[in-house]
Amino acid sequence: MKLANFGLAWSIFFLMATFLFPQFVEAIEIHDIRWGFNGSPVAFKINPVTILVENTDPVPFESDFIFHQETFRGQQIDITLSTSTYIAPFEKKWLQFYPYLMESNSHWNLSWQSGNKQHSQSFLSPQVSKELITVQLVTPNSLSKAIPGIKQYPEDLFPPFLGAIDSLDTIILDHVPKWEKSRRTAFMQWIFTGGTVHLFQNSNGNPLTFPDSFLPLNSTTSTVHFGNGIIYRHQNRLDDLPSLELKQLIMRNNRSLESQFMKGERATSSQNSNFSYDEFSAVSYNPPTNDEEILATLNDLSKPKQIWYFIFLLSFIYLIVAGPGYYLITKISNNHFTFYGVYLLSTAIFCFIFLIIGQYSANRTSKIHSLIIANILPENEIDITEWSSLGIASGGNFTISHLGDSHIYSTCQQYSKVNGIAISGREGRIQVDIPTNSSRTFFHRGKTTETIFGVKINSFLTNDLGIEVLSLGIDNDFPQEIDQIHFLYGAKLYELKKEKDQLKYRGTSRNLRSVLSVNPLHDEYRFTPKGISSFVKPQDLQNSLSIKHLAPILLQRALKLSSRKQGLNFQLTSNHGKLLVFSSIPDKLFPESPDLSRKEGLVLYCLDVPLTGQAG
Repeated sequence: MKLANFGLAWSIFFLMATFLFPQFVEAIEIHDIRWGFNGSPVAFKINPVTILVENTDPVPFESDFIFHQETFRGQQIDITLSTSTYIAPFEKKWLQFYPYLMESNSHWNLSWQSGNKQHSQSFLSPQVSKELITVQLVTPNSLSKAIPGIKQYPEDLFPPFLGAIDSLDTIILDHVPKWEKSRRTAFMQWIFTGGTVHLFQNSNGNPLTFPDSFLPLNSTTSTVHFGNGIIYRHQNRLDDLPSLELKQLIMRNNRSLESQFMKGERATSSQNSNFSYDEFSAVSYNPPTNDEEILATLNDLSKPKQIWYFIFLLSFIYLIVAGPGYYLITKISNNHFTFYGVYLLSTAIFCFIFLIIGQYSANRTSKIHSLIIANILPENEIDITEWSSLGIASGGNFTISHLGDSHIYSTCQQYSKVNGIAISGREGRIQVDIPTNSSRTFFHRGKTTETIFGVKINSFLTNDLGIEVLSLGIDNDFPQEIDQIHFLYGAKLYELKKEKDQLKYRGTSRNLRSVLSVNPLHDEYRFTPKGISSFVKPQDLQNSLSIKHLAPILLQRALKLSSRKQGLNFQLTSNHGKLLVFSSIPDKLFPESPDLSRKEGLVLYCLDVPLTGQAG
């Protein structure tokens, strides 16, 4: 009884202190922060950073939380991430940000406005990993069996956006997650794009039974392929297997999956092969191109160019007119009005000429250069991965947004500050300041239903060497401004020709390895180190490199080849192929705002084509 009275007295005291001395009570308290899915985020990926906050005030809290990276001296790096939230009195809530993380750990700052005061708290991010993550999804506050070396992740914190799950490789499940539609959709689309799932029996020893929205997970076979992903169903409970044996089972299945996709085809490429982006016959493999290199190249292509040689020539002519020219006028005419008239007229003419040349050379228009990978998903959606550079001559504050939903933006700046705010979500956008005659690069992950198309198999026949006959029917939504079309089967690319409403194979193919050996960004004559950092700077790419030369890089990134071994030995399984369509970017995939005068870009559409049951 005394203990209860003591607790009641303290509660009354705390409430009185809150009302009488609010300046001594923090309205928002930070309780926990989770980096990535296992406490070690993945480098060069968008990672979820989840923060638990509590409103200790008797009034609701509704404001913006600001999250940004800092140097050790407190100076901001990269762009600021922002999210708006509402927290009821005395309630706790998880906030989730989606930063793009680099190789090194760094300081991060979370700030918010409470009343008339600005509050903040700093965090030190953990050391990043270069390998994708394997986690066990668990219910909140559960006592599920822990697997050595594999972290547990609460299912209620699973991101609702596909672009925020790029750092995940494998998920282990022994129960049916209780998710709303957005998380269910993101989970299934993650599997389709290449995720791996291990399903174990529930705590009662019964096989997991999922609702219709998880339909591929209900297959009774031990191994199920779903798009580029794979689902393993085990006839055991997690508790029935010793920890070491359980870990070995998961790792063994992952290695088996890797071997299926990496049985290299040793045959040389066909003599009839012809891939217009390939300028070399070498079979070496270039290391993967990171986002920083891609954005640096696009930045150089979109930066406003001045015609300096012409400006220098005009300046030299003006000096001749202003010097010897004016001297001759004073000798020819003794009338000083003539001198002043010629002086004013010539100055006005040259000012007008310099104005016209300046506007022409800078083009005075906004322009964008983009590279996009468009993965076509089930349920008529497209997963977008975009690298863009927006060149602006006039300068100002701009809002960059796209059609669709589930947008995540980053500027991927490792060393410098970006004046702007990035907002993620269904109405995601990036608000950024772009100085006059400069450009701004950004990385974008999102989903859209625009420019979706489908195909059907009309005829398909293979022999010992690969595809012999292939004909695909296309619909009216198929892209119009086509550059090249290929069909990936095994380890070969088969070139297709568009003939009316069909795509047909006419005998031209080549080994995938020879295409991946081409990487114009790793040409030693095009790049030099910039200072002591690893950042690279393209040298005079305007005249030697066009946007279409970057097609092999798009192919490499679309196939998620992150190592030399994968690049040399990649091979699809025989139960499906992949249609690859290189096209000019349609207007609906470019930013919806701001208004752009010039748009140039290359998009790679990737469509998985099931071949099970087709004549072979």
